[in-house]
Amino acid sequence: MKTIARLLLTFSLLLFITASSVKIALNFKALYYWDVEHLNIKSYTTLSKEEIKSTYDYLINFINTDKTDEFRIPLLPSSKEAAIHFQEVKSLFIKLNYILFSSAIVSAAGIYYMKKYRDFSPLKWCSIMIWLSFIVLSGTFYINFDKSFNFFHKVLFNNDYWLFSPKTDPVINILPQEFFLHCAILILLLIVLWSAFLLIIFRKLNKDKRVSI
Repeated sequence: MKTIARLLLTFSLLLFITASSVKIALNFKALYYWDVEHLNIKSYTTLSKEEIKSTYDYLINFINTDKTDEFRIPLLPSSKEAAIHFQEVKSLFIKLNYILFSSAIVSAAGIYYMKKYRDFSPLKWCSIMIWLSFIVLSGTFYINFDKSFNFFHKVLFNNDYWLFSPKTDPVINILPQEFFLHCAILILLLIVLWSAFLLIIFRKLNKDKRVSI
């Protein structure tokens, strides 16, 4: 397999793993339900526990659907800026779906060619890149998650509508930054598990390759 093909497959696998990990973590409602108790979110709002959960469910369902429904939280008021922000988040999730789908197709084709040429090095390369990313991101989050959180928002959005005021957008009271930290930790854990899985598969296939030779 040519070097450019190895690099393409490595990058495609990395995109697929990252996109799928983000999708799984942000759609894992059980994490938020746990945080409702763990972070005592009920103390920051007038909503009941079940209303908090149903509001979160609405947000997740809204950003996951490609329907052009108007953003309107059933139990809380929201500003025009908040509606724009969640529409932008929805657009990011739609793009993430495209990345996930396209990287899955390229990765599947690449795996076929890996088997054909008996060259499994992209699995090892991708695993190493994931570990390097994990070290950098976990270190950054540990040093100052608040700055990292703000940095990612500034990169992903070209406005400051994500800076909600509790007076106009009380939904921010049920979305504490600690919850997003837990999401980030879950994403990192998922990609590390992927990395370990790729390394195990690489070693097994490489061992089988040497035996067959």
